[in-house]
Parts: sequence; structure tokens; C-alpha cells
Amino acid sequence: MTDLQPVIAGNREAVEAFVAAARAIPASQWELPRAPDKWSPRQVTEHVALAYELSRAVLHHSFPGRAAPRLLRPLIRTLFLKPVLRSGRFGKGGKSPGPFRPTAAPEAVGPLTGRLQGAAAGFEADLLARANAGETTVDHPFFGELSLPDFLRLQMIHARHHRRQLPGAAG
Repeated sequence: MTDLQPVIAGNREAVEAFVAAARAIPASQWELPRAPDKWSPRQVTEHVALAYELSRAVLHHSFPGRAAPRLLRPLIRTLFLKPVLRSGRFGKGGKSPGPFRPTAAPEAVGPLTGRLQGAAAGFEADLLARANAGETTVDHPFFGELSLPDFLRLQMIHARHHRRQLPGAAG
């Protein structure tokens, strides 16, 4: 599926930019929230890794969380997903569903960014394998039927969104 290749390249770029920004954070700031009631760089990094890991689970029909009712998925897709894909940006103030929330357990930058890179690469490989098998969509637990390129674009936009939340990262 050739329309995946540019999105794969963009996703790799977004992940590498995120990882570079995360690895540039001084150890003394790794666990410090950027503001009251906000996540620390470690938590932001874990959240992005979780997003890729759970997206792989969606591809394997093994998402561990509760799915939105099928009746609501078109509404969620219209109100949330379409504006994100159209603008290339997430809105402010959204809350992550439970399975996507980081833990309280500390984790060093090296292992956590390695986890993120592995999850992102695995997600790309699984998505490409599905495309090569002739599949074009995935049944997403919140958005319903979603094209494979849009599913990958969502992850790319997500990684870019959270990169901007890391100390010293340019917008």
C-alpha cells in the first residue's frame, strides 16, 4: 500500500524528534511536572509509548480497555477524530482514557525512549503487514472503522503534540 509510505516516514520523523527532545531533558527535570496537575516528561513519554503499544493491540484485536459503544463511535469520530486529522493538531484540555494514562512508577529516560521506539516500529510493521495482506481499515474501539493511513497519521500527530510538551522542545 503505497499511500502508507509517506505517513510511515512522517511518523518515524515525529517519533525520532520526540525521542531526541526527551533524551535532551536533564535528569533533574525528568520527573518534574511542567505545571501543577500536568504530567512530567517521564509521564508524557510513557503516555506516548502506551499509545503506540495500545494501537498495536487494536491491530491485533486485543485492546485491553473498554470500547466506546458502537452507536457512539461515529459521533466520536466526527467530533474528535476528524478535526484532529484535518488540522493536524489536538485541541487543548482533553483527558486520556484510562489505559493511556502513565503510571506513577519512575523509569529512566533510556529504557523508556527505547520502549517508545520499539512500540512505534512494531506498530508501523504491524500496520504495513495488514496493508500488504489487503486490509485497508481497522475497527477502532473509540472511532469505529478507521483507514490504516489515518490510524498511523493519528499516532504521528499525537507524538508531535506531546513533543511540544517536553521542556526545551520547539513548537
